[in-house]
Amino acid sequence: MSDFPRVAIVAAIRLAQIKLIWKSGKAEAHLRKRIRLGHLPGNTTLDDYERLITTLLNSPEARVYIYEFGEIIYPTLVATIEQRAWLVMITMNGVMETSFPPDMPDEYLSNPSFRYMGLAGDIL
Repeated sequence: MSDFPRVAIVAAIRLAQIKLIWKSGKAEAHLRKRIRLGHLPGNTTLDDYERLITTLLNSPEARVYIYEFGEIIYPTLVATIEQRAWLVMITMNGVMETSFPPDMPDEYLSNPSFRYMGLAGDIL
């Protein structure tokens, strides 16, 4: 990976750490989906969900990946939150794409579209 993408990936993560920005109208829809799928308790608020995401984004132990979808790169962080692996995927503009706990994290992340970069504490 050249220096430019690495610098841009770090910048995208930093933006998301400063302020969570969702695509218009997507925050509540994501929360409802996570509750419906049993990933979060039924009484979880958007503030609770965003706190979980922010905790993950700021964890020095989070594993940083890039997910490549054609020409599009999504910085992705994975960490254990409340004894469960959670994934946060953002755009190169630092906008939230998704956040969920993969059922089988190691298998999920073995997809060749994911490339491991290192630990957040070392990269950021």
